[in-house]
Amino acid sequence: MSITAYRRMVKGALTALVIGAFFSLFVCVRAQAAVICLDPGHGGIGTTGAGAFYPPYMEKVLNFAVASQVKAELEQAGNTVYMTRNGDVSLDLDQRAAYAKSVGADLLISIHFNSSGAHDKYGSEVWTSMYGGHRSTGYALGNSIISQLTALGFVSKGVKTKMGNSGDYYGIIRHGVSYGIPTIIVEHCFMDNVIDRAILESKGYTVLAHADAVGITNYLNSVGGVVPKSDPVAFVEGSTAGGAGAASSTTASDPYRTKYGFAKDALGNVTYVDPAGNSVVFTAAEWNRLLGSWSYTGDPEACLKQQAVTVLKTLIGK
Repeated sequence: MSITAYRRMVKGALTALVIGAFFSLFVCVRAQAAVICLDPGHGGIGTTGAGAFYPPYMEKVLNFAVASQVKAELEQAGNTVYMTRNGDVSLDLDQRAAYAKSVGADLLISIHFNSSGAHDKYGSEVWTSMYGGHRSTGYALGNSIISQLTALGFVSKGVKTKMGNSGDYYGIIRHGVSYGIPTIIVEHCFMDNVIDRAILESKGYTVLAHADAVGITNYLNSVGGVVPKSDPVAFVEGSTAGGAGAASSTTASDPYRTKYGFAKDALGNVTYVDPAGNSVVFTAAEWNRLLGSWSYTGDPEACLKQQAVTVLKTLIGK
């Protein structure tokens, strides 16, 4: 082979390698691309809408700073990212969720910091919806973010749900899922607690923002960039707890029925039927474990009965 021919072969191979690498990089980026709406919590001129305020920290300022950096990092990774507010303005919770819907968001992530009256609470926690696929997505995403925050030294308070009089307790989650958008609230830490405050001051908010971005990216990679779609959850302000109407007239004292009317045999085994009509039999032990997942809501079966059979079976490894 002549030197000229050899050079042509090498040049062709290098060109193919560069083109292949380019398309591999493009595919990699697109594989995790998603439309994400970040919601910097609170907002409003002066101390109006400040959220938690523990001088020199004002929550609305921290929320916006963190969200802005998360947006930049996620965009660099190839995602499309929007923010519900781009300045110190006050927005209703429904306005925030409606905006996320208008931009076609796959996820709505509300950025927050915590404080408590007694200054004795600490740790990172994530709140998500108690409904079906929204809960599954929020649980996976929330745990991915918390795993990064705990690596910074924060204590994990876990991914939680909370029931209110109109469905999900937190308005941003309630409105978000009403548009069919999995929605979570990230409470990074308690900025008034000496333990969390020490970590916040030593690491800086930019490190917390990076942890969020890594957690979100890891979740997106785990689902191949395609966030599972969840049906909108209808609710009526002021409706009965769980947003699904009144409980069955069958009382919890009926030995062959659960509180909300699921059939129970003499051994305590429960035949559960989900909202889609799918059924499964849980042993008494399995049923009690499932109730325990929502025990802190005050009415665990009201939350449990909204879940798909597949979700509940996953929770107990059935």
